[in-house]
Amino acid sequence: MNTTVLHSSLFVGLVAVAAVHALLPTHWLSFVLVARAQKWSRARMLEVVLISGFGHVVSTTLVGLAAAALGKGVHKYVDRLDTPLPAFILAAFGLYYLVMGWRREGHRHCAHDHSDDPIQADKVAVWALFFEMTLSPCETLIPIFFASGGLSWPTLLLMALVMSAITILAMGILAYVGFTGYQKLTFPWLEHNERMVLGILLLGLGGVGYFFH
Repeated sequence: MNTTVLHSSLFVGLVAVAAVHALLPTHWLSFVLVARAQKWSRARMLEVVLISGFGHVVSTTLVGLAAAALGKGVHKYVDRLDTPLPAFILAAFGLYYLVMGWRREGHRHCAHDHSDDPIQADKVAVWALFFEMTLSPCETLIPIFFASGGLSWPTLLLMALVMSAITILAMGILAYVGFTGYQKLTFPWLEHNERMVLGILLLGLGGVGYFFH
């Protein structure tokens, strides 16, 4: 029963962190602004969002699974001591993000307006957005994958698929809505306090993991 609760909490944590992270303008606003500058249709913009989102979740999955593999190696030795390793990992990262959020450091934001940027060649704009997303995997999901090292590979792959679906879906929905009025679609409090929110989520998951290990 305890194992089921712990595994469920890791799954819920991954979903929550992926959802929070996907709300940030860095995941959708650039597509809206570039689409306006390039005179793209909404359908064309969503096509680029899908392609770039796919690259983003693939890089996140690869880094996440690598972290999970490292976690598996650590779990082999720590599990013998009956130590709630996932709880400590999540709590440690939670404290880190909480402190970084308190100091207002960390995640970059798209703070300037691209609406007056010169129009680029279509292929250049598409590749720029693709590489922007692909080369910036979601770092805040890595601690959860690392803490999930004790789970089976099929479960880890399922977690990666769920994370990917949530991220791409959120990117598409927000870009779709923002295409017609992005000024009204902002989350200033979340943008300013993202790391603190993620830190609290990870600390909460660490607490669940500790009491149900």
